[in-house]
Amino acid sequence: MSPLAGPLASSGASRSVPTGGGSRGLKPTKDLRSRKRLSARQLAAIEGQLSDRDRTALRMVSRFRVMSGAQLRELLWAEVSPNARARVARRGLARLVRLGVLEPLARRVGGERSGSASTTYAVGRAGQYLLSTGQRVRAAYTPGVRYLAHTLAVAQLYVDLVALQREERAELLTFEPEPECWRPYMVGFDARQVLKPDAFVRLARGDYEFSWFIEADMATEALTTVKAKALRYHDYYRTGTEQAARGLFPRVLWIVPNAIRAEAVRETLAQLPAEAHRLFAVTTTAEALALLTNEVRS
Repeated sequence: MSPLAGPLASSGASRSVPTGGGSRGLKPTKDLRSRKRLSARQLAAIEGQLSDRDRTALRMVSRFRVMSGAQLRELLWAEVSPNARARVARRGLARLVRLGVLEPLARRVGGERSGSASTTYAVGRAGQYLLSTGQRVRAAYTPGVRYLAHTLAVAQLYVDLVALQREERAELLTFEPEPECWRPYMVGFDARQVLKPDAFVRLARGDYEFSWFIEADMATEALTTVKAKALRYHDYYRTGTEQAARGLFPRVLWIVPNAIRAEAVRETLAQLPAEAHRLFAVTTTAEALALLTNEVRS
């Protein structure tokens, strides 16, 4: 497994953890100044209270950098009955916030009335220490709207693929969000470049295995930017680096919000050299899972 991504946020948290069944309202952070370092004794006390599910939550949020309460609920509390799942997840997330393992951010998704499901979380101050990534523990901050939407879209794709696996409709072999999925390569006179997909996905269905680089397009970038990114993929393909390391070159899937954007991206990709055309596919968010698991022509 590649190193964990650095957390977006950290903050102080109370050392006392209520043991009752209820949960208090979470106070999302804005921009907090970092507080003094947690002692080894404090960290040991926090770590001793973490369940396997708690540790998984910490790893998941660290990998994706930001995740919503709804995403964590579906990943970690899927075995709980639908009637109780929201309540149990809300209580579990509130507990991790009070421990300082996770940090609720100021910006919500889906509206204020959605409760913890609409809250977005990053790794808290205690969580950063527990991960021991070697990175400096940073004060909490809330990312911009575009960054947050894009990051949550990649995380949601992972949640959806995990759900497919639970339904035995596909096997999720690999899911690497950035920067785990980044690919360094050399061009020209030993010039180092880095290809930066949004994710790398490897799936199995029946006797077939599918590998994909993912571009989560939010229809916020200019089409010239899309073209430049596609040319970067073509350049990487021509080096043969991926093929030598893994035996094949994954298709590149642009996942876009709607049919209008899909058509615009397809027209942009059609401007590339003919050799590059077969590298790319375009689909909408609604149709992405079907294409990923069946490799439907687009």
